[in-house]
Amino acid sequence: MQIKNILASTFVLLLLVGTPTQSFAVGGISNSKVIVPSTDTVPKKRIEIEPFASFLFADDENNTKTYDLGLRLTYGLLDTVEVGASFFFVTFEDDDLINTDSSFGNIEPGIKWRFLEQEDYSLTSFSLAYEGGITLPTSGSDELWAFEPLGLILTKNFSDQLSMDHDVVLRIVEDELWGIISNHGIGYYLTNWFQPVAELGYIYENIDNSRNAHVLNVTGGFTANVTDYATIIIGVTKDIVSEDTEDTLVITSALTLIF
Repeated sequence: MQIKNILASTFVLLLLVGTPTQSFAVGGISNSKVIVPSTDTVPKKRIEIEPFASFLFADDENNTKTYDLGLRLTYGLLDTVEVGASFFFVTFEDDDLINTDSSFGNIEPGIKWRFLEQEDYSLTSFSLAYEGGITLPTSGSDELWAFEPLGLILTKNFSDQLSMDHDVVLRIVEDELWGIISNHGIGYYLTNWFQPVAELGYIYENIDNSRNAHVLNVTGGFTANVTDYATIIIGVTKDIVSEDTEDTLVITSALTLIF
């Protein structure tokens, strides 16, 4: 129990320091690891509340640092369907060019529908879910609408302790660009409440049909079920390959509460 108290104190500190905003393919939906979602949905007629923050360092000529504070609300609509939204309440950006600027963040509604259930732990058994969402440009007049009309999640549970999740999503930002976001993660419960997690993420963007951007990143972290209704998520995401975009480092923390 002492370890759980230490983790809870660490989370409070990290929530004041940071969590990611741009690695998630679809806002408003639940996940079982750091970033990558699973096919699991919030139980019917229950609600999941997840406060989060983010601290991003960009390796660019202006030494850009971005901090976001937000909240995710997700509701179990049916046994296999959840709906929700992520709200980015405030965004601070600081760099050598504009100094410090702040604005109200975007709103990102999303949906997850599990249409195939894993039946057992056999090699060929897995579950599949649809995911989709939209980004409402509420942070400023220069922001654009973004759509994630088509996404697929695959979850494979090898045992009660070991699980693997994959997702791939098509993203369209008005007439500016289209792209593919994909995340892959594996987690193992060392105890009945502590799960170390390793993830790999890939982003491809076709910008104005004239140039392509590629990002490959890795995430290391853990989830900790400190109580039956509260889970702490902590991790670090680092770009290892970036083409036509800046390298970033993101410190990750979130607190998931279910009611």
